[in-house]
Amino acid sequence: MTSTTLTQASVGDRFELVKPALTTEQLVRYAGASDDYNRIHYDLPYAQAAGLGGVIAHGMLTMGFMAQAITDWTGPAAFVQQIEARFARPVRPGDIVSISVEIEARDSDTWRCILRASVGEHLVASGHAVVRRAQAR
Repeated sequence: MTSTTLTQASVGDRFELVKPALTTEQLVRYAGASDDYNRIHYDLPYAQAAGLGGVIAHGMLTMGFMAQAITDWTGPAAFVQQIEARFARPVRPGDIVSISVEIEARDSDTWRCILRASVGEHLVASGHAVVRRAQAR
């Protein structure tokens, strides 16, 4: 991430977040938090038998990383109003996920962002988000 504040951010600005290597423990904890106990996310022999080559992360966990990249940039000054993603490749334990957020359009209180999540040179997810300035109370 750069030091650009929300109010200074303009079209073309990019922000990045690099997550530490994903762990199987994170996948198990996410399964509990999301109530998604599909065995492909934590049971290695089961995931291999399913033809996945091993355990894979929940797609929504990757999307959560994408949302975190936005909220790390904006802090409490804004909120993610809408987010969408398309998953291109699985994320696995040991993977380091890098997320980039690029401002595609802006009006005074709304930013439309392009999201990309990669592991190394491989795109694992892409999408868009709409970010709105939080209203003062």
